Amino acid sequence: MNVLLVGHACSPRRGSELAGTWNWAWHLSQRHQVWVITHPQEREAIEGFVREHPNGNLHFVWVTVPAWLDPWRPSDPTSHVGLRHYMLWQRAALRQAVRLDCQIGIDIVHHVSWGTVSEPPLLWRLGIPFVWGPVGGGQTAPSPFRRYFGSAWRAELIRSVRVRLVPYRPTLRNAVRKTALTLATNHETANLLQRAGPCKPRLFLDSGTLREFLSKDPPEKRGRREFVLLWVGRLQPLKGLPLGLEALAQVKQIPFRLLVAGSGPLQQEWESLAGRVGVGDRTTFMGQVPYDQMPALYRSADAFLFTSLRDSFGSQVLEAMAAGLPIVTLNHQGVGAFVPSEAGIKVPVTNPQETVSTLGQAIGVVLSSEELRARMGRAAWEFAATQTWERRAEKMSEWYAEVVRNKERKSNGFDSPPSSSTIS
Repeated sequence: MNVLLVGHACSPRRGSELAGTWNWAWHLSQRHQVWVITHPQEREAIEGFVREHPNGNLHFVWVTVPAWLDPWRPSDPTSHVGLRHYMLWQRAALRQAVRLDCQIGIDIVHHVSWGTVSEPPLLWRLGIPFVWGPVGGGQTAPSPFRRYFGSAWRAELIRSVRVRLVPYRPTLRNAVRKTALTLATNHETANLLQRAGPCKPRLFLDSGTLREFLSKDPPEKRGRREFVLLWVGRLQPLKGLPLGLEALAQVKQIPFRLLVAGSGPLQQEWESLAGRVGVGDRTTFMGQVPYDQMPALYRSADAFLFTSLRDSFGSQVLEAMAAGLPIVTLNHQGVGAFVPSEAGIKVPVTNPQETVSTLGQAIGVVLSSEELRARMGRAAWEFAATQTWERRAEKMSEWYAEVVRNKERKSNGFDSPPSSSTIS
């Protein structure tokens, strides 16, 4: 099958959406001929990797926006990818895809990046069976927790209003109507897509387990004098670290150390907060940890804390589960949908006082019981093992075949049965 992947961001050397596009491309190319339309920002890294690991099934098509139209300067670290750039890039990608289809004959188009419902794809216009996702972005921050956003709450509130209006945008309604298979990474996004038109999204993680993160077995940790709790993420308001710091202030009888891996504009403020709530001497802010050092960091911890107030899912959660770490998190959005109840404790999102109290209790329960940590860690590891990129590519290939069969049935005058919503 000739598969066209569309992913603005792609890299074998970086994380987040860049890694997502790359892993879809690499693992699907073990089964199909794959062409990837992407921006050349990471071209050197991609071509270097392919030289070291030749793959005749994988082809890259570089698409840029004319400099005189483009406000983004990839070589300038202060220049950010914005909506104008992405819209122009999508139009350029569509023109390139038309030319490519004439050359090779594309069987299926799959848009993977950007993976946000707020900026719908354009390549459904090709008239070729079209797959979109996994897509997120339909989730909003809970308003009772607005104090954790500080001055950023105004922007967050504007975003929430915009998300509520997204289902009425013609660009989204057209994309939903013309997409053969839509994948959503949380219930909030799935519900939003359904409000936009005739759509039965399937729930599917936007993250996959990398082999270097997956332990052969859940590691056993015994005889700890000080338990290690790990938090990973960018230090920005929506990540909600202050929730965790306030919760840890209630954990009195258990020796622990919180490791915070990540950088961002709020590091100094949150370091001060840790001191004020009484956990500064038990918290280490590590800054940005190189990606290739992260597997060892996960394996050094006893449990993982995830406090995001708005997140599609959080690839770091899956990375932690791959290392056999029990998860303590909030019970909403992607983590609420996908983290098995046997793999951790998911705390209800009600109001700050109640949630902080329950979060502190959950941390205490997990750290105080070796047997519980071992049981939850194994359940987490077993779930992560089902989400390897190899297995995800296998599942996606099955869906590709289903989409193509349905297209052929319609072409022959038969109506295909509707897809049901599933969690995979």
